[in-house]
Amino acid sequence: MLQKLIEFLRSYFQWLFRQKQSTEVVVIQPEPDPEDSKPQDGSDVPADSTSVEIITDMEAVEEELETPIEEPPTTPAPTSPTTPPPTTTPSSPTQLSSRYVWCLDNGHGKFTAGKRSPKMSNGKRLLEYEFNRDIVARIIPQLEAKGIHFYNVVPEVEVDNFLAGRVLRANNLAVDRKKIFVSIHSNAGPAPAGEWTTVNGIETWFFHGSRTGKKIAAIFQKHLIEQTNWKNRGIKSRPTSQFYVLRETGMPAILTENGFFNNKEQVYELMKDEVRQRIADAHVAAILEIEEKGL
Repeated sequence: MLQKLIEFLRSYFQWLFRQKQSTEVVVIQPEPDPEDSKPQDGSDVPADSTSVEIITDMEAVEEELETPIEEPPTTPAPTSPTTPPPTTTPSSPTQLSSRYVWCLDNGHGKFTAGKRSPKMSNGKRLLEYEFNRDIVARIIPQLEAKGIHFYNVVPEVEVDNFLAGRVLRANNLAVDRKKIFVSIHSNAGPAPAGEWTTVNGIETWFFHGSRTGKKIAAIFQKHLIEQTNWKNRGIKSRPTSQFYVLRETGMPAILTENGFFNNKEQVYELMKDEVRQRIADAHVAAILEIEEKGL
């Protein structure tokens, strides 16, 4: 009986939090347990996983979700921190008028272990933290020019995964409009350490059961495929072991996986300025579509 009461209260506070306006600070997240933080992104999902929902028809998803919807609660009840909040002051969002605030999360930091390609023939490697930040840096000026309200979640580089800090900053951002969380990555396919994978393409992840997240993911995936013409790996979600930044953010959230940095052919594309610009442009096009039409 007590356990049922606890579960009821937990569900109630989850719902209550989603109903609150983001004009007040309501969520303090503890540092994640190392095991609880897995998986972080697509590269952490086993290749033989059967618990992944994959949808490749983006237009069908958008048509299915044309009617405005009420989001079910997807985040845990507010908790007290077990460690102090980040000491770094988040960058201030631009004071511009738009429908949403776009929380742009550039994934990993400089001190994240791994997350780099094998050596290419020219001796170089792609470092995912550098790639992620470059894409965000290309997105921001376009949003500024269009008057779109955004928030750079992790402007600093000298960090590791910073999972709880990233989520805390986005959740505690006090603004007068709805927030959307977009985490930007490059992927890694199954391969022995230091070797190349045959997997390639683009995929976008959303919180399982979130219809709004599903629609956002479909719009981003559509534009990414149009801009790159790469293999459409679909929009994806997992009923269990969902990514930390998708399950802990108190807002619709997606995670884009823009090509495979450990694919021998695709990594050379990911190093090109013009390809990175197309990937950034695709993110901007998706944002502008959602700003124009709403969710």
